[in-house]
Amino acid sequence: MGVPRILVGLGSAVLAGCGAIVEPVLVVPCPSGECWDLSAGSEVLINDRPADADLGRNEAHAWRFTTIPGHQYFVLTRVFSGSADTYVSLSPIIDPVTHAMVDVGSSTGLAFTATDRVAYIAVADRGNHGGTEYTVRVVSYDERLDPIPGTTRLLVNDFPVPRALVPGETARFVFDAIRGADYTIRVTTIRGATETFASLIPSVDDDFFDVAEPGGLIAFSATETGRYYVAVIDRTEAAGSEVTIQITSP
Repeated sequence: MGVPRILVGLGSAVLAGCGAIVEPVLVVPCPSGECWDLSAGSEVLINDRPADADLGRNEAHAWRFTTIPGHQYFVLTRVFSGSADTYVSLSPIIDPVTHAMVDVGSSTGLAFTATDRVAYIAVADRGNHGGTEYTVRVVSYDERLDPIPGTTRLLVNDFPVPRALVPGETARFVFDAIRGADYTIRVTTIRGATETFASLIPSVDDDFFDVAEPGGLIAFSATETGRYYVAVIDRTEAAGSEVTIQITSP
């Protein structure tokens, strides 16, 4: 696996795909050779939407996120074009040649238990193409954060709620459930094509979910009392969809 060489003279930031700012990895001397300093990386929020960015050929980005010791976290980089490796570290200084926690090709994700209050991520283009377009995210079932902005609250056994989706849109919903009770998520697609996902994670979608159903009917028994999240994703790619969603319980 080749190690990307990072140009320190790039300046203080690299522009990401949707206007966000991500920091370049800085090369610093260390006993084993050249190491990466990830301490100034851009912040990733836990259980939030994926953060998207673009890497130039042989470039690398640094990210960091706040952790709680003893909590488990999962880091996933999803590559849309190009090829990249993902490094996760509990220290801001890593040697990319010898570092142990590496997702080669950013294909499977990395799970770990935090021992400190900050963790770090490096996403490095592998140099096989003209660069890499990717998203990075961190999720944790141990951290029960509020719904992300734009999430619609649903009441159990209420009337169906209508929703129109533009092509490719993810509509997010949340409802309260009681452990041991049975629930049914009913998504009726009036026009278009959709897929439905459900999870205890606020940013549930086709990357992170506990159950999924293209037909829109999910029946389950709540494993714990708390918030449950639903995502309905338009699959038309052109025309958009119209749906209704309803949560019922006997």
